[in-house]
Amino acid sequence: MDLVTRKVSRGARSLDLTAKEFDILEYFLRYRESVVSREMLARDVWHATARVTPLDNVIDVTIARLRRKIDEPYERKLLHTVRGVGYMLGGAQE
Repeated sequence: MDLVTRKVSRGARSLDLTAKEFDILEYFLRYRESVVSREMLARDVWHATARVTPLDNVIDVTIARLRRKIDEPYERKLLHTVRGVGYMLGGAQE
C-alpha cells in the first residue's frame, strides 16, 4: 500500500479500490492481526460520532466488496470475519 499515491497491490496485481475501501484497508493495516469492530470502523473511518443511523449494513457491504478485491483471486485469504466481534486482517481464519 502506497499512502502517497493511494495505490494498492497484492503480489504483482494492482488493486482498484474506491476511496472508502482504501481507507478501510489502511485502517486494517494499522491494526493488523487485531480485531476491528464495526464501531471502530464507524468512528474512525466513517467519522460517525453518534450512530443515530446504523452503519452496520454499509460497513458490511463495503467490507464484502473489499474482500472480493483483495482475497477472491487468491488461495490465502487475508481478511477474516470474527463472528460477533468484527474483522481482522491476517491472523487466524474463521
